[in-house]
Amino acid sequence: MNRTLLIALFVTSISHAQWSTDPANNLIVGYGITPEIASDSNGGCYITYIQQVGIYDRILLERLNRYGYKPWGPYKQIVGALPGQTFAEITEDGFGGVIVSFVDVELVSPKEPPIQRLRVQRVDSSGNFLWGPNGMRVSVSETNQGDQAIVPDGYGGCVVAWKDTLSTIRLQRVDDLGTRAWGDSGLLVTATQYTPRLVTTSSNSFIIAFGTLLKQYSLSGDPGWGGQPVNVGFGTRTITAARDGGVIVYDGTGTSSNILIVTQKVDSSGDFAWNSPYVLLADSAIFNVLGNPISLTATGGATFAWRKTVGGVGDLRMQIVRSDGSTFFQFGGRPVSRVLSQKGPVGILPSDSSTSLFVWGDSRTPGGIYAQRVDTLAESFWDTNDVLLNIPQFGEMKVTTDGSGGCIGVGFHQFDFSIRALQVSRNGLLGKVITSAENEIRLDLPIQPILFQNYPNPFNPQTTIRFQLPHSAPIVLTLHNILGQRIRTLDSGIRSAGIHNAILEANHLPSGTYFYRLTTPQAVLTHKLLIIK
Repeated sequence: MNRTLLIALFVTSISHAQWSTDPANNLIVGYGITPEIASDSNGGCYITYIQQVGIYDRILLERLNRYGYKPWGPYKQIVGALPGQTFAEITEDGFGGVIVSFVDVELVSPKEPPIQRLRVQRVDSSGNFLWGPNGMRVSVSETNQGDQAIVPDGYGGCVVAWKDTLSTIRLQRVDDLGTRAWGDSGLLVTATQYTPRLVTTSSNSFIIAFGTLLKQYSLSGDPGWGGQPVNVGFGTRTITAARDGGVIVYDGTGTSSNILIVTQKVDSSGDFAWNSPYVLLADSAIFNVLGNPISLTATGGATFAWRKTVGGVGDLRMQIVRSDGSTFFQFGGRPVSRVLSQKGPVGILPSDSSTSLFVWGDSRTPGGIYAQRVDTLAESFWDTNDVLLNIPQFGEMKVTTDGSGGCIGVGFHQFDFSIRALQVSRNGLLGKVITSAENEIRLDLPIQPILFQNYPNPFNPQTTIRFQLPHSAPIVLTLHNILGQRIRTLDSGIRSAGIHNAILEANHLPSGTYFYRLTTPQAVLTHKLLIIK
């Protein structure tokens, strides 16, 4: 029987789990402050938070599975070589585990600054520490280090950017074995007062942002773009990797009396891909020193959100920018919610190929965290009054995907410092996990990833590559020449169970035989294609 047809025989079911369905009583993970969250690539998440014990902080790491249960039981404590650990940042390792960067701290005396050394630790999905009991130092320099950013390197390791006491930004790659790949002290990026931002691109490079500048580095640590930074001309508080190897930058500019919300895409060669100097999304917006949320669309563009004063309140608005830099809605965008209220943007996640999930803090009665799923016409999929996720409002709310079109969020309650987590399905139901209820032909369904032959083949100038996943997983889809050299990344990231499509444009590729490769934690699959011009 055709496997594609079998997918249609699935029926959607909703599983009741440990996740709470009561927005006033969400799941308590622990007690502390400063939570961070990352997907576990299997419908659940990893969460870190900080507890103060005596004069020192400590970092606790929890894993919640897709149903909100703790498969490890008690937390794992992330420890270093010094008495205290703080300022954790986390990222997926690409293989179902997590990498935690943190500052190792020792107090010297009241008149001297504390010793602060940056370390990283990799933890697999079973809770095992992979880089020793104390993690790995990112730099052996005796300067103090902090303000770090961390991203996966695509091979089980990570790249970390940080600032030191010399007011310089440095960059280090730690490989999958926990080895410092770019020297004992990392790479010197620049001297600046700005805090770095960092992304991994689909073309297997790393973009670091600071101030108005971007710099590119390869997997081997070599600087790209001729060794020169690209100046986007406005702030770089929000950056995200585009699907074609470039990066999208998003921030405010203008004057204090007229904040402009602008964006620009820089391609893999360091050139502006959209109209210069930027794409103007809105004016008279409310400036956010932490940046505004952004999410990629399935067609190569992005969805943006920002706050704008409407009727005397800071409402939440959205705009979609297509892959060519044109805007979908008229200037000023569309409201995310039909309810006019004071809002603060928290996050955007793609729900499926044509909808995005927005999460925000809201002052309406009752005040709390709300969410809405919105399509490309800015039409609401859920209750037109939005879905209430949490009351009273979380502090430091962070979100990640649940792998099925919904999301998982974490924050802390300021009245008791409880770290609380919530889950909302793609149907807008709080605490109800969407799963697949199989019928009697369950055994005929694929249990391994499938890579289909591209169609059409041979082709010019465009073909579609399809692949199927049995469950949510991190993937990398790459194109290689006849010598096996990677020439393009077609898709990467965590993808949900089901069939996915990637479009290959051959406009800039010569005729000949190529190979495309799908890499997942379960398998590496390869097919051949032919370009004829």
